[in-house]
Amino acid sequence: MSRVGREQLIEAIGVAVMRWQDAVETFDETVGQLYGLSSADRRCLSFLSLGPQSASAIARETALTPAAVTALIDRLAARKLVQRKADANDRRKVLVKATEKTRELIRSTYLPIAQAGAKMLGKYSVEELTAIRRFLDEALALQQRMTDELIKREQKKRSP
Repeated sequence: MSRVGREQLIEAIGVAVMRWQDAVETFDETVGQLYGLSSADRRCLSFLSLGPQSASAIARETALTPAAVTALIDRLAARKLVQRKADANDRRKVLVKATEKTRELIRSTYLPIAQAGAKMLGKYSVEELTAIRRFLDEALALQQRMTDELIKREQKKRSP
C-alpha cells in the first residue's frame, strides 16, 4: 500500500471512530431520555452489570463525590434499579447491586445491539477479529491515558 493510501486509511479510521463515538453517545442518550436516566445513572448501572460494587468503586467509575454517589444510589434504589446488600466477606460493608429491573432494562435496550454487533463480527476471520480486538484494547488504553493527561494539564494550569 502506498504511503498516501496508508495515511488516507488512517485518517478515514479516525473519522469513523469519531462518528462511532457520536453514534454510541446518541444511543446512550436516547436510552437515558426514554428511561429517565442521567449519564451518571447509566454509567453506574453499566458498572453494576459487572457485579455488586462498593459505593467507593462507583464513585471512582462515575467520577462523582461520595455524597453525589449516595444520592445516585438512593435515587436508583427508589426506582428499584439497585439495592444495597451486606458484603458477604465483611458484614460492615455495603455493596450495591443491580436488580432484575435493571437486568431487564439492559436486555431490552442493549442486548439487541450486542446481538447485531456479534452477527456483524461473525463475517470477519479470526485474524481480522484479532486485529480488531488489539486495536480496541490499544484505543481504550490511549483514550484513558489522554483523559488522564488532559486532567493533569488542566489542573496544572489552574494551580498557582
